[in-house]
Amino acid sequence: MSRSARDTPMMRQYLGIKARHPDALVFYRMGDFYELFFEDAERVAPLLDIVLTTRDRGKPDAVPMCGVPVHSADGYVKRLVELGHRVAICEQVEDPREAAGQRLVRREVVEVVTPGLVGDPESLEATRELVIAAVAPGAPEGSAGLAALEASTGSFRATEVGCESGGELPAALLEELERIGPREVLVPAPSAERLRARIAKRLPGAALTPVDPAIFEARDQRRLGAGAAARAAAAVLAFLEAHQPFALRQTPQLRRYRLGDTMVLDAATRTHLELFESLEDRSRKGTLIDRIDETITPLGARRLMRWVAYPLVSSREIRSRQEAVACLAERDRARARLRGALGGVRDLERILAKVMRPGAQPRDLAALRSSLSALPAVVAAFGEEEPDLLPEGASHSPALALPEPLPEVEQLLFDAIVENPPVVLRGSRGAGETGYIRAGFRPELDGLREVARKGREWIAGLEARERERTGVPSLKVRFHPVHGFSLEVTKAQLGRVPGDYERKQTLASAERFTTSELREMESRVLGANDRAAALEREVFESVRQSVIEQAAGIRAAAEAVADLDAIQSLAEVARRDGWVRPVVEESNLLEIRAGRHPVLEPLLAARTGEEFVPNDTDLDPASTRILLITGPNMAGKSTYLRQVALLVLLAQIGSFVPAESARIGVVDRIFTRVGATDRLARGESTFMVEMRETAEILSQASSSSLVILDEIGRGTSTFDGLSIAWAVAEYLHDTPGLGPRTLFATHYHELADLARTRSGVRNAHFEAREWGEEVLFLRRLVPGDASRSYGIQVARLAGLPPAVLERAREILHNLESEELGEDGRPRLAEHGTAKEGSRGSENPQLPLFGTGAPQSRCEAEVLEELRALDPDRTTPIEALGLLARLAGRLRGGGVAR
Repeated sequence: MSRSARDTPMMRQYLGIKARHPDALVFYRMGDFYELFFEDAERVAPLLDIVLTTRDRGKPDAVPMCGVPVHSADGYVKRLVELGHRVAICEQVEDPREAAGQRLVRREVVEVVTPGLVGDPESLEATRELVIAAVAPGAPEGSAGLAALEASTGSFRATEVGCESGGELPAALLEELERIGPREVLVPAPSAERLRARIAKRLPGAALTPVDPAIFEARDQRRLGAGAAARAAAAVLAFLEAHQPFALRQTPQLRRYRLGDTMVLDAATRTHLELFESLEDRSRKGTLIDRIDETITPLGARRLMRWVAYPLVSSREIRSRQEAVACLAERDRARARLRGALGGVRDLERILAKVMRPGAQPRDLAALRSSLSALPAVVAAFGEEEPDLLPEGASHSPALALPEPLPEVEQLLFDAIVENPPVVLRGSRGAGETGYIRAGFRPELDGLREVARKGREWIAGLEARERERTGVPSLKVRFHPVHGFSLEVTKAQLGRVPGDYERKQTLASAERFTTSELREMESRVLGANDRAAALEREVFESVRQSVIEQAAGIRAAAEAVADLDAIQSLAEVARRDGWVRPVVEESNLLEIRAGRHPVLEPLLAARTGEEFVPNDTDLDPASTRILLITGPNMAGKSTYLRQVALLVLLAQIGSFVPAESARIGVVDRIFTRVGATDRLARGESTFMVEMRETAEILSQASSSSLVILDEIGRGTSTFDGLSIAWAVAEYLHDTPGLGPRTLFATHYHELADLARTRSGVRNAHFEAREWGEEVLFLRRLVPGDASRSYGIQVARLAGLPPAVLERAREILHNLESEELGEDGRPRLAEHGTAKEGSRGSENPQLPLFGTGAPQSRCEAEVLEELRALDPDRTTPIEALGLLARLAGRLRGGGVAR
């Protein structure tokens, strides 16, 4: 790059700014455009599909450049940030006319937008949070801290977890990071590479930002406290100060929390239960949140999502929220009035975030005024039915508290801002950007406007007066942004121009003139306009700062509206659909009468007109810790498992549930192992995913957990899978201090034998009726085990060719006839120690097909050994070993020993 390309004052200014923000794309303000230069321009042009041009075109040292209009810049910034880039917004911070002819207009970076720090809050999806997080590993206390800030709403929280041996970040902290789902994660630069793989595995779409370790040192321990959580919070605040300092002054108080304060839902559980995203098409349709979201405001929608992600574990707090839901569910007229009043409240949190930005618009203050003016109607919605306010619970379990109106702020905004303020360009400092401060608010401004108005009226009448005086009927008064006001006369009429006219501008077909009188009035009008525009900006900024000083009160009102809206949503669903209030207590019971699936029930009715078949659930550590569910394919096992988990979750967010009655002991975690999925991009097969999820359940579950297992062991060979499923069930039942409430659905009918030796295991199955080739699924859960899966009948329904179905029946008959037990099943229930040498070979399965009568001495010996076997005295391991040896004997022709 030659020196001359950089040697203009503007380029020197730009390069100085770029040097201070080397990792950001600098949007450099020039009039009504943001321009990008050099490498920034070359990177951005193809990403935004805009033209790449050059400054000083044709010269050997031409500077690459591209630009976007100021009025549409937010959309371009959003696209770049979503691609993982940072954008530094560099504004003109003085009026260009103040520097005209003397020096370059002063410019400064007013904010840096990063993947985790919001640009324009209105560009965000209303129901989603945009979070920036910081992770502080290896603190002196031997723990790792996590802090998360949602800058567009002001939510600021932190937690910490003790470190695990051999791991730099605890698995529980990574799990919480995944639940929060930040767009950007700050980590100390020296640890960045070591942490990248672990964090990227949990959050593949998040930006990992290495930062100076020094910013993790808490400067305000009185506010942040001590420990790893405080260090992570300090990093977030330091990053915010460096990139968006305007938001720092009103960041709310840090809320410390423990992971055990709410129910823990890992990623697998959130996915399997389809809480927020459908497995079918990854949309919101068909999810739990879609089913229960009857909120009116974005505030309420986000609050309800937070409740679903963080169910309560305190029965007292759950009952407090239930009381609030019941209060509204029982008052139809009050609830209807409330829903109508909430319609006037816009997104207070994000409007406040916009007001706090340097690019705030008069329209943002008008939007804030509109929402504040709706608060009294929200309070008055109950009328004479207004309930007594419930006792305040914890911050995440608010009572039915009403928002506190802010009449002083509302009145200030009404007095200061006109009803429908005009759009003002971001960072605009030019003349003409006026008209948003209401008349009467500032007498000095009114005076300037009056001077300008009278001047414009005088100029407006000048055209008629001059036409009459000069006799030029086509004379016109013109205005040009640079040249100001003038009298325009066509070339054909120049002979009639009076002697006091002074030539001002020559055009192709006309001349423009001025007079001393016009110059004086022009100076008066334009001067008044300029002073009025400057004063309006000053007044607007003063009002904006006054509003920011009331940010705490505005946020408190927004919090109350969010809680109230979420509660009325749960009440609306409960009342409309006839849901009941569950009894939630500190126990390990789980009793549900006639429970129904909250999402599938209405979908089934809408699609087929069928009624959903309800089912009971009874789990009690004193009698039934594991409900082992067998039954045919398509009978409803998976639906039932998810149904129970969803009813428990609904109960612990304070919602009513679709059932005749429910008594639910508080659950600390819901674990699910459901369905067949793989993670090929991570190098994990379906069976590996299944085993990993199962391992996490066995290592993390407690006696207060709810475990949902669907088809454990189906991803491998039959004997392997059956052995694993059996051992998992035994482990959950027998391990001291474990014994979680467990629903275990399986196609391995052999597992039903567990109920013979394990007092806490009870069998149940879904009924089916068979007429010839037809099978009818009754969807009803009844006691006892099932002996058939009706897989061939389901295959027929799916359209398999008749020849395949017929052959399958033959194979099934052969398999069943070669089983060892009298009832057609291996007897696996007895437990003992395997004899030495009883472990099977690498191919521990029997031949699939019988061949009739023995054809050799070898086969005769095998049959004799089978007849001598006493199944009741054979352990599972011994039986598997024997089968392996006999199979090997038959294959190889040797003697089975």
